[in-house]
Amino acid sequence: MGTEPRQYEFSGYRVDVVSRELFGPGGAPISVTSKALDVLTYLIEQRNRVVGKDDLLATVWAGRVVEENNLTQAVSALRKAFGTRPPEHRFILTVSGRGYRFVANVSEIDALVEAASPAPPQTALAVLPFRSISSGPRDELLELGLTETLITRLSRVRHLRVRALGSSLHLAQGVAHDPDAAGRQLGAAYVIDGSAQQLGGRVRVNVRLLSVANGVTVWADTMDTRVEDVFTLQDRISGAVVKALALPGIVMPERRRRSRRGEDAEVYRAWLQGHHLLQRPDEENLKKAISAFRRAIDLDAACTRAYAGIAFAYRGLVHIDHEPDEMFGLAKAAVAQALKLDPDSPEALTAQGGIRHLYDWDWAGAETSLKRAIELNPSLMEARYTCAYLLVHLGRFEEGLEQACQARELDPLSPMVNAIYAGLLTAAGRTGAAQKQIRRALELKPNFWIALQIRAGLATDRGDTAAAIADLASAADDSHRASQILALQAIAHVAAGDRMLPQEILRELEARRAKGYVPATSFAAVHAALGDLDTALDELERAYRERDIRMAFMKVDARWNVLRPQPRFQALAERVNLESDHGCSRL
Repeated sequence: MGTEPRQYEFSGYRVDVVSRELFGPGGAPISVTSKALDVLTYLIEQRNRVVGKDDLLATVWAGRVVEENNLTQAVSALRKAFGTRPPEHRFILTVSGRGYRFVANVSEIDALVEAASPAPPQTALAVLPFRSISSGPRDELLELGLTETLITRLSRVRHLRVRALGSSLHLAQGVAHDPDAAGRQLGAAYVIDGSAQQLGGRVRVNVRLLSVANGVTVWADTMDTRVEDVFTLQDRISGAVVKALALPGIVMPERRRRSRRGEDAEVYRAWLQGHHLLQRPDEENLKKAISAFRRAIDLDAACTRAYAGIAFAYRGLVHIDHEPDEMFGLAKAAVAQALKLDPDSPEALTAQGGIRHLYDWDWAGAETSLKRAIELNPSLMEARYTCAYLLVHLGRFEEGLEQACQARELDPLSPMVNAIYAGLLTAAGRTGAAQKQIRRALELKPNFWIALQIRAGLATDRGDTAAAIADLASAADDSHRASQILALQAIAHVAAGDRMLPQEILRELEARRAKGYVPATSFAAVHAALGDLDTALDELERAYRERDIRMAFMKVDARWNVLRPQPRFQALAERVNLESDHGCSRL
């Protein structure tokens, strides 16, 4: 039986299916997105027939909600890479009403050519929250800690994609225990299900690995340890899981042992409490998270992830109208200490990437940090989510949306991840797909203000100001009257012909500014909607001086479309290297 070809050659071009690269006639690599390469490979494999658009979408974007425009853009990118135009059908023929066909002569190079073996497919795994079966009071931090430490450990296995803790916790809230159903909702092929029972100073942990497809127990074990050593069990469990799944023993390199990662029980409990609070990022919880992380550092000055957690918390406070210079200064100090302890901390590199994006406006530096974090831990949802933000704000929509898709797959039940994905889809002009994501976010968390904000923006775009005003009224309550939501309320009311409420909103924002920091972009958006373009531009100049984080979005932000023809706006956009003729983002 013949082996699968490793490479395809046609007209001097070469597709390497192992390294996933396209090379030109001179042997130089040609840059195309991974999805464009998948489209090309599939068309070559199926070159004896016309491949329907639905077939391509189902194969290349399997299990994802996408529009036909994704496919059209991929084909257009390929034609551009080949230097051809639509009437020219040297490689990809468009068959009207049917789809596409690859028409060039192709040579195959098979396994007889020496090459590295292709990587095995990645396996999706979910770790369900460990359940307490002790007779006494529940120790929720113990249950949560067992789950999180195992997720962290298994995330280092290259051929696993481990679902994020947040989605597993979401399923555990008020739902009957059903591991198979949980695995299906999380899109996992396997789930780890376990329980913990405290017996005096010891803990008994029962754990099993289940196949979601047939409910079969692939592996199970019972382990006893001292309470203070319970979080060290992840090494034993993860090793058994890798062996049971017959995965290659290729694990991410161990962290430096001098950089303790909070494995002492009390240190870990403090870190875990802070991490848990970060998932509910209102002002009170973010400040409590900082206190918890500081407590972990007091117990272990080398707890790298606690420093990274502090940086995430300070960044979160900026999103709810805290002053950027102060918050990012503190965040930078925390990241610097984390990276001093462990230069390869994915969490610290993710925090660094976010700071470089939102505060330093160092786009290349941000991408370097985030890509390194993803390389170190491909299952770190926060790294992919932050990278998606960066790439979309730079106008690199295909790359950004692919990272956002990965983030959603890792944490499919997160209202935040689903809502942010919807917002990034609006930036790329994919309103149909964005609407579906908004509905999903609101199913997970009704009245979630970020989802309502995005839905309201789309309603404003189509002229349904009544729907936009209703959504933004709810969003203002849920967000504790965040300034950006008030600005969007003003925009919707102006569109509806009401100029009184926007003036009231300006007075409210001015009163807040007299007492402390309010993002200048919120003022600029209201003035722009009211037609006072000079004052709007004055506020954007102030936003630049104050390092307002929403300046990082200006390339794609729909609020500035009325200002884009203005020379002052164009000069400002050039200063931050974010020039654009039009923005669609409603995030």
